[in-house]
Amino acid sequence: MLVVLGLWLSPLFANSALSADSGSEPTVRILIPQPPGGSMDANMRAMSMTLEHELKAKIIIDNKAGANGIIAGDLLAHAPGDGLTLLYTSNSFANNQLLSKKLPFDVVRDFKAVTLAATMPGYMVLVNTSVNVKTLGELIAASHNTDKPVRFGSGGIGNSQHLLGELLNAKSGAKMQHVPYKGLAPMMTALLGNDEIQVAFSAPSTVLNYIKSGKLRALAYTGAKRWTGLPQVPTIAESAIPGFLYEAAWHGVFAPAATPKAVVDRIQLAFASTLKDKRVIDFLQGGGYEPLGNSSTDFTLYLSAYLKDMAEIFKIAHIEEE
Repeated sequence: MLVVLGLWLSPLFANSALSADSGSEPTVRILIPQPPGGSMDANMRAMSMTLEHELKAKIIIDNKAGANGIIAGDLLAHAPGDGLTLLYTSNSFANNQLLSKKLPFDVVRDFKAVTLAATMPGYMVLVNTSVNVKTLGELIAASHNTDKPVRFGSGGIGNSQHLLGELLNAKSGAKMQHVPYKGLAPMMTALLGNDEIQVAFSAPSTVLNYIKSGKLRALAYTGAKRWTGLPQVPTIAESAIPGFLYEAAWHGVFAPAATPKAVVDRIQLAFASTLKDKRVIDFLQGGGYEPLGNSSTDFTLYLSAYLKDMAEIFKIAHIEEE
């Protein structure tokens, strides 16, 4: 049965043959390494209906949260290479390759990179409005005041916000101190309270209401160009550090390493078509993401370059494997 179910994804086999052999449409389980409600979960659910049509299969989203995606990744690494188990995850999952010597899998060796589904072009650099700075340059200058330390928060050591803060320090000479939290929610609570931290970095769409209500101030955007939702906020490259660019996040699809190329290509094409659906595009862009759906080859090259770049940033942040 696994052989039959594996072949359904290949363009070389007709769906009618599958129906005759299996008696029903196949079921594809997509692992999500976070609880329901997070950005990965929301984005995948927004794609699921169109993806079901493209794959001619039933989609089940299986939330396997914990250990920065390692739990979900380990499940995928041991799944059959039949195209019926996939992982939809983020760059934080790939960062595990640089964080842990005891990782139960190798991100490059044990998975097929199917497609880069979406990217988030940048983060907003945020301060509590009670902090007396109006620009990133003023924040950098204020961070040198040893009597009143400037602290930035992140969702944990090695998190993309942590790396961004340390990269800002290295590129600008800022002296901001890092405070890690167990997730983004407690970090935002701390920023709004202004007691533990004064600075944080976040996807613009998730903090827009706080900015418009005057609770938070956006000083700069880390992307290559200004975010259309807040066009008055300059990029970091414009305001303080020429040439600075920091992509906030990406979401990608992975399959087990044993998955045949024909199956990987079939899944990639289904995602690429799904990511051209206007409803999907509107949902992703509303959350600050840009849909892609590139080829498996292109995603593999992208992943390799990403890990190389992150290794350099980890050195700047003085983060070593544990």
